[in-house]
Amino acid sequence: MNQEQASNNNEENQVKPLDQPETYIVKISQDDIKVEPQINSIQATYSEKTERFQTWVQLIKSIGPYIWMTVILIVIIPLIGQIFIANAFSPNNTPQKTAKDDHTIVVKQPDWRKVNESMKATLDDARNTSEEYANQKLDLWIDELMKRVDDSFLDWYFGYFNQKKIEYQSFFVQLSSSAERLINSNKPTPEEKVAEVITQEFQTEFANRVLRPQISQLRLERLTQETVEHYLRDLRYHLNDVPIKYQIPQADWDRYLNEIAITINDSEGKTSTLSLKFLAGGGAYLALKPLVAPLVLKVGSKVVTKMASKVGVKIATKTGVVFTGKVASALLDATVGVGIIIWDLWDTHHTATIEKPILRENIAAYLQEVKVSLLNNPEKGIMTAIKQIESQIVTSLDKYVPLSN
Repeated sequence: MNQEQASNNNEENQVKPLDQPETYIVKISQDDIKVEPQINSIQATYSEKTERFQTWVQLIKSIGPYIWMTVILIVIIPLIGQIFIANAFSPNNTPQKTAKDDHTIVVKQPDWRKVNESMKATLDDARNTSEEYANQKLDLWIDELMKRVDDSFLDWYFGYFNQKKIEYQSFFVQLSSSAERLINSNKPTPEEKVAEVITQEFQTEFANRVLRPQISQLRLERLTQETVEHYLRDLRYHLNDVPIKYQIPQADWDRYLNEIAITINDSEGKTSTLSLKFLAGGGAYLALKPLVAPLVLKVGSKVVTKMASKVGVKIATKTGVVFTGKVASALLDATVGVGIIIWDLWDTHHTATIEKPILRENIAAYLQEVKVSLLNNPEKGIMTAIKQIESQIVTSLDKYVPLSN
């Protein structure tokens, strides 16, 4: 026990180290006396400063984005703008060709010679597709004509009563023309007179039963218009690829198209110039109408000479004068030639079973010649207007002076 007490006393007697001096305040009142520790002023000051610092940190964090936004708007963006302005007005800022060591962009001018060659190929493509379009439409038209040949014309021509009519008519014409020939030797021979009468009737019936001239004329005029419009659409489509292929700036391309032009003379003799840019735009057909309108669709003597002998051509041409008064149409030249087809059968005495397919074959061959002439006749063909347009454009391309660098 003594040892424990001694030990405790030693511990109590040991001096504890003071981390911090402490002071006390004595408060005396009537009833009591209190002793309280005094708060260190240094501790109070440090705590207050810490709280204030944390408050400022939180405030700065909350308004930080607004501060940076203000700096960007007021300082950084104007500074960058000043740099751009200085570069824009720098004497070295030119897009012309410079040394490669300057690391500038070199502007390459297109090869206008190659552009012209590409344009000519574009014109060829547009013309070929338009001609194929017109060819297909004409084939449909001829198929309709041949259907009327089978359903109406051949049955009429080889009909029993019509054949008897031809025979009686030939008999009386032969007698009357022989009498006239005795009186006046300048009159046609009886054989020529019979051929004229039969050929004239053949022409008239073929026109009324097969060609129907007025309707065919309107249809072929519409086909001419549609073919020209098809050509302009196809040309416009292919022209859009040229500046992309050769990387031509839009301003240079517009100038190029404006300088390539064709000349149109209207019915009143007035001359107008149409640029390729206008032709490639919509509604250009109306401007080309003076060029297309005079192309009255006829088939001339070239078709006739391919289908008969010289005697047949002479007779068919002569009877065409009478025929013109009966059937008014711009297709008269086409219908006149049909009359001479019967000369292939004139001297035969076969039955209708043998002659009918022969005549049908001749008519089909004749209509194919009509199609070729309608399509490519150099004076009146459907493709004539397109070829005239193309020819003038090519001439303008050959005279074109390339843009200066």
